Amino acid sequence: MKKLTKLLFLLLLFLTQISLAQDFRKFETIPQYAKQAVLSENFDDNRNEWTIVNYLSDEVRESKIKKGEYRLTSYSKDEMVVEIKSGFGYTQLKDFEIETSIKHEDFQKNNDNGLIWGMSADGQNAYGIGFTRTGYYTIQQMTNGVEHNLVEKTYSEVLHKDDFNHFLIRKIGEWYHIFINKQYVYSFPYQPLQQDQDITGFFAEGTSISVDYIRVSKINTDQIQTYTQPTPEVASQPSNNNDARGLVITNPVNTSNYQKAGDYHALIIGVQNYKDNSINDLRFPLRDAQNFNDILVQKYGFLPKNIIFLADPTRSEVLQALNKLRQNVKHDDNVIIFYAGHGYYDQKVKEGYWLPSDAVEGDDSNWLANANLSTKLKGIDAKHILLISDSCFGGSIFKPSRSAFADANRSITNYYEKRSRKGMTSGTLKTVPDESVFAKYLLQNLKENRDKFLTASKLFYRFNDAVANNSENAPQFGTLHNVGDEGGQFVFINTQAK
Repeated sequence: MKKLTKLLFLLLLFLTQISLAQDFRKFETIPQYAKQAVLSENFDDNRNEWTIVNYLSDEVRESKIKKGEYRLTSYSKDEMVVEIKSGFGYTQLKDFEIETSIKHEDFQKNNDNGLIWGMSADGQNAYGIGFTRTGYYTIQQMTNGVEHNLVEKTYSEVLHKDDFNHFLIRKIGEWYHIFINKQYVYSFPYQPLQQDQDITGFFAEGTSISVDYIRVSKINTDQIQTYTQPTPEVASQPSNNNDARGLVITNPVNTSNYQKAGDYHALIIGVQNYKDNSINDLRFPLRDAQNFNDILVQKYGFLPKNIIFLADPTRSEVLQALNKLRQNVKHDDNVIIFYAGHGYYDQKVKEGYWLPSDAVEGDDSNWLANANLSTKLKGIDAKHILLISDSCFGGSIFKPSRSAFADANRSITNYYEKRSRKGMTSGTLKTVPDESVFAKYLLQNLKENRDKFLTASKLFYRFNDAVANNSENAPQFGTLHNVGDEGGQFVFINTQAK
């Protein structure tokens, strides 16, 4: 029993460590199947014999049935209360669903609460959904004691912060489908459960939760009561790749048609402190770089592990980071590179440069030229690369023609299917202004965007006039010269959009 308790605690601890995102695909109406309840618990009493912890024997954990709800409380932010029950018999059911309603009541708002199902007796295999009162949810699988992040910690306006949240886990055929408050959020392949994987329960870490009910039902897929098929749309990829996210075209009814989509990577560079006293230090590039990083993570589903953040790097450190991207990025992945700092354009050689922290005025040996950057970008085998530079480029990195970008009639999927190498820059000044107008409007538009899918060109054309009207810069957007563009575009996925 002690071993099981320890393993269970470790499993639930893993659930609290997930970070960031799959995006949503909606069912217009949740399919309704004929079903028969295997276990139904409204918590009017304890007839199903859930384990009730005696509060007097444990100073920090308590569980009780009160006013038709199952209340679990952990009075310490570092302690967890867990209630589980076995005997659900999932292996006896061809298709089934688990339905429950849980509310975060009090204490640590950022801590996870949630549901466990399909747990083995030794605690080495399980599934779990956790959510916080601040609007984040997670989905995880544990296999042979190793956790797999199916959905990283992701913010969703679907979650109720001060009310009960309805969770529906549905197993149909070879897939699990997850719904929160009647909105579809994720699917992933079903793996056959072993005989002992019928433990189900609830957990709360440093929080207090109420459970209104839980119901496990056998589903008869031959009898469909109501179903409205949604039109196919761009959606996330439910697969065994735990961290994969991106764009695919998929029919939600035929799960065999799911296509692989790539991960999203970012290299974020802020240079404001220069070793050479002849180059003026800046005050805001690191702030702008950090704000850009936060927006990508919080709103656009970038995983922190896929972001390289460089503060005041040398030329060598920038090149090393680009080499790391080359090693880690796969063929279908997406890459965004952001630079904020001094730039310079040499009229004699018609070349633009970034100035890393070890740049010296009048000596270009530690400057990073467009030509060097283009060579590095050629070596990154990504599907899409978007370069955002809040510095001078003088247009030399762009191809002469940019007419393709204004084609607003092309669909998101057409843009995504073709490879792209695009860039946007703040203008043609030899040095960027300390308080960047370009960064201000870029970040503002990313933050305020409500579109589910936002192409790089659409983003640029939303704020370029504002930059031009409020500064001496002439922002530019174009195809990066001679690095493999095929007419596609980088697409931002807004994980907060409904």
